[in-house]
Amino acid sequence: MIPSFSPRCTSVISHSTTNALEVRGFRQTMSGPLRKAALALTLLVTVTFLGGIAQAGVSPGQESTERLYYLVLIPAVAIGVLVMVLVVYAVVKFRVREGHTEGPKVAKTHDRKLESLWTVIPALILVVVGVAGFQTLLATDTIPTNPDVIIEINAHQWYWNFNITYVRNGTWLNASGDFQSLNTTGLFTVKAGLVVKLIMRSFDVIHSFYLVDFLLKIDVVPGHSNTYWFQALQPGTFAIRCAELCGLNHYTMTATLRVVP
Repeated sequence: MIPSFSPRCTSVISHSTTNALEVRGFRQTMSGPLRKAALALTLLVTVTFLGGIAQAGVSPGQESTERLYYLVLIPAVAIGVLVMVLVVYAVVKFRVREGHTEGPKVAKTHDRKLESLWTVIPALILVVVGVAGFQTLLATDTIPTNPDVIIEINAHQWYWNFNITYVRNGTWLNASGDFQSLNTTGLFTVKAGLVVKLIMRSFDVIHSFYLVDFLLKIDVVPGHSNTYWFQALQPGTFAIRCAELCGLNHYTMTATLRVVP
């Protein structure tokens, strides 16, 4: 005899093999293998992207600033892409078309779990970014009490003057052990690894000392001294610019940092 199936059994079998989203009227556009392939591709692109930005920095401050930048950038891009995908999906899925002119008879208006998630997750992101931002400020804005070099940066229209003093453990350094100070304009040289304290003054208008590759930009204000620091980790030649419009020849106010091994 050929076994027969009751309608109830048929219903059970069909529901057990039907996707839960399809039961609610949502048709999935990608199969399981396609979804896994898309996820794998996304992870590969993310890892490649992170590997490309994980390069050796030129200073501790620059490294800390870039870490914070990418910590904010990557979740922001991910959230933006997610929102765009959801908007496109909603537009395509629920557009008015032949045979689909009415919405669901029982519309879902709230979901406590979903609402909790989109409250808790942004809060956690803000906490992580806040803690990371505070740690970055500690790394970049904590002025060393015992630098190897002190440089007085004197801003004029339209050139940079550097008064350089070499110190260590409170002792002025040169070949004889006596006080030594070098005065240069447009160029100064330090050794890689030395901790450099900067004291910045302006003798005319507001300037802005911008050490481009170090992501270091500090205003230089008449009548006020601003203090900052850096530690060059790699030898090289690095551009210095004025990032504040300071007059007719502002564009000529450039200088160079040379870092030697």
